[in-house]
Amino acid sequence: YLIYKLIMNFLKSVKVGQAYTKYTIPLSNLFLIRWHPKAVTENHGHDGKQCDFIVLKGVLHECRHLKGPSTRYRWQALHPLKMNSINDNEGTHQIFNFDDKEKWSIHRYY
Repeated sequence: YLIYKLIMNFLKSVKVGQAYTKYTIPLSNLFLIRWHPKAVTENHGHDGKQCDFIVLKGVLHECRHLKGPSTRYRWQALHPLKMNSINDNEGTHQIFNFDDKEKWSIHRYY
């Protein structure tokens, strides 16, 4: 527990609405995200960047709003330790934590 507290105090954090807290990992383009219980993000893109992410703890859910001639959606469960990627050319997405427990993921933007 002490090590956890030291690490969390070292990382710069930003709370994003009621959905999650994003921790910046210094000297990198990596971010640790703590998903709050019952979290739902807005439908969002990534400002032209590639976003690679891995769920570390728990299962999150994603709804992708795919680009194309007609509106298409794709739902998927995001399981731990599986690489996921999205960029603005593919479309936008929303992330959901349907559970009463917090979840964790790590993200890289480039």
